[in-house]
Amino acid sequence: MAKFNQDFAGQKNIPAGVKVISVLFYIGSVLFLISGILSIAGIGLPEEVGVPQLGRGFEIFGGVVSIILAVLVFLVGMGLWRGKRWTWITAIVLSVIGIITSLIGMVGGSVLGNLIGLIIYVAIGAYLLFNKDAKSVFS
Repeated sequence: MAKFNQDFAGQKNIPAGVKVISVLFYIGSVLFLISGILSIAGIGLPEEVGVPQLGRGFEIFGGVVSIILAVLVFLVGMGLWRGKRWTWITAIVLSVIGIITSLIGMVGGSVLGNLIGLIIYVAIGAYLLFNKDAKSVFS
């Protein structure tokens, strides 16, 4: 008899919630990629954010970092879809980082966007940490 988290071919049955989180990571990857490309192209953050006085080099550096994050987030999304354990841990760590950056952003005055992000990151982290079906896939 097959284990609960595997089908007859030995492939893991990934819960729908994990697949939704995987898609959210794919979307985040696209957003990081677009942000990185725009930053490198010089179409970065608005002047109110304070980046322009730091110089063009900082904007290019930020763009490169965004593209690297896009690749990492894409790989995490792909790994979650396939039930890879390392992506479960990485997704939880990224959720905690997202929670922290959302809270910092809210303190900095950008409440609405960061509140939405905070809700999403808390939901992702809580689901991956506390849902029995999700935990069984990555154990």
